[in-house]
Amino acid sequence: MTSPLYWHALIENLAVVALFISAWMQARFLLAGLERWKRDLIFGVAMGLAAVASMLLAIPLENSYFDLRLSVLAIAGFFGGPVAGAAAAAFAIGYRCLIIGGPYAIPAAVGICVAVLIGVGVSAATYKRLPPVLTTLILAIAVGIANVGLGFLFGRSAAALQPLTLAVGAMNAAATAISVFFMMRYRVIERERDLLRQAFFHSPDLQYVKTPDHKFVAANINFARIAGFSDPSGLLGKSEFDLVEPERAARMIAAETALLEGGPPIVDSEEVFVGPQGEKSWYLTSKVALRDESGKIIGTSGITRDVTVRRRLRDEAEEARNRLDFLLAGLSDGIAMFDPSGKLVYCNEQYRQVFPRTAEIRQPGRHIRDILRAVAQSGEQKGIPVGHEEEWVERIVATLRTAGDQEVELWDGRWVQIKTRPTDDGTALIVVSDITTLKKTEAALREATEQLKLLASTDGLTGLLNRRAFDSALADEVSRARRAGLPLSVMLSDVDRFKAYNDLYGHQAGDDALKAVGQCLREAIKRPGDVAARYGGEEFVAILPNTDAAGAAFLADSFRERLGARAIEHKTSEHGTVTVSVGVTTLEPGPNDTTIAELLRRADEALYAAKAAGRDRVVIWSAPEGRPQAAAAQ
Repeated sequence: MTSPLYWHALIENLAVVALFISAWMQARFLLAGLERWKRDLIFGVAMGLAAVASMLLAIPLENSYFDLRLSVLAIAGFFGGPVAGAAAAAFAIGYRCLIIGGPYAIPAAVGICVAVLIGVGVSAATYKRLPPVLTTLILAIAVGIANVGLGFLFGRSAAALQPLTLAVGAMNAAATAISVFFMMRYRVIERERDLLRQAFFHSPDLQYVKTPDHKFVAANINFARIAGFSDPSGLLGKSEFDLVEPERAARMIAAETALLEGGPPIVDSEEVFVGPQGEKSWYLTSKVALRDESGKIIGTSGITRDVTVRRRLRDEAEEARNRLDFLLAGLSDGIAMFDPSGKLVYCNEQYRQVFPRTAEIRQPGRHIRDILRAVAQSGEQKGIPVGHEEEWVERIVATLRTAGDQEVELWDGRWVQIKTRPTDDGTALIVVSDITTLKKTEAALREATEQLKLLASTDGLTGLLNRRAFDSALADEVSRARRAGLPLSVMLSDVDRFKAYNDLYGHQAGDDALKAVGQCLREAIKRPGDVAARYGGEEFVAILPNTDAAGAAFLADSFRERLGARAIEHKTSEHGTVTVSVGVTTLEPGPNDTTIAELLRRADEALYAAKAAGRDRVVIWSAPEGRPQAAAAQ
């Protein structure tokens, strides 16, 4: 069995290995700035010294030395690669062969090289291929087997040495496993710490950590640049009084003091910096107190964001919104917006003023159906079908999805135009314009147009149709009579001896006489379809639809008798009063080729015949021999 003294020596040897591994892990951050091969070289030297220290505590027995050098040499090759392995092997071989020497120096050197090769080989074979725990076990077992195998190969097969050889192999395997596990774990922690450190130093925000006496102990690159330093180390040990004007530094220190005394965290405190050219920059600062495991405050941590761009965009958006609100408030039109679901999301005051009976319900958040039902219930809009209000509501709701214009009359006689303009996202823009004045203007224009039409078609003296209107009416009536197969009569009259009347009584009396003639003609022709017109000068004409010759003669006599009843004095007339002569012609139903010109010519011939027969009479045109004959003489 192995002597307890040997175990004590092996444990001491393990403690030395652990000490070197621990020291390396703690001091490794000092080499963070060096190139990779330089760090590996230094690591190899450190592991070589650990191997030498292990050999210093070796158990000498029968010209052999039992220690834990193989574990640190394998670790050197595993973590540092060929560079570290070669450096460690060089130190270990140098000490073993040159200082210790002995018959087993060469086998010992071979064992050293084998350990390094095992570390390099296992690392290359398992890197990012196997879980760390499995890799650790493979390396530890390989080192243990190599240690025992080399012992038996180079003369340690004696029965007295076998227990110690196996024990040292097991201790090398254990030392390797423990060391590799903790070094891997440390490297994971170190990587996480490096990530956090890099995230801290290269954060786009300004980050820093301070002591309870307000001194900077850490700051990132951006904060250092803002503070005027090329490297964050320049800030260490400084406070706000070294960076900004005293008044502002005092305010910042006071806020931190309140935080350190147990106050609430500082969250998004806004600060404004004014540059040398008067330009403004905005920052949001948040700070928290840092506590140790016992809860004692050990410092503060802060982060400051540059929100200048966001603040300027917000100010510009607010300014634009204010301008828009101002413009909308100044508009005479009502503006409203409904979202895709039909809810009112915005409206100006003019929109509510246009609809006073439902103004209270026209508020953001109300649905258009609720608004329309209120309109129907209050009677605010004319033309809503009674008993079908819901159908009307749904029809109006459907119009939100299509562009269109609608003119609506309100209960008080006002008219509004409602323009609907849907957008691509389903929102509907509503513009309501008061068009009451426009509607009144349109009505006035229509009335004026009708009056102009009337004036254009009316004789100014008598109020009857003029010659132009008569010609148009005659063409229409002739076409209608031929389509319907009905008779049409034309009555042409002339005031007897009217030139002499004008010469004797004057033009004013002549105008009065013509007015009386026109009034008598209008009174004689009463049917809605009959047309009376002043044909020109003292000539008058009438169109009598659906009237045969006998009926036309009756109306003509009625006209003549009404004028005679007025007994307007005419001393130069053979009858002593103003009289008319009338010629009547009829367009008979059925096929014929009588033109309008021919029809008027016949009426004129009948009128001429009436004058030739002694005036103050009616003559109906007939042509048994192609000549008109007097049907009656009064």
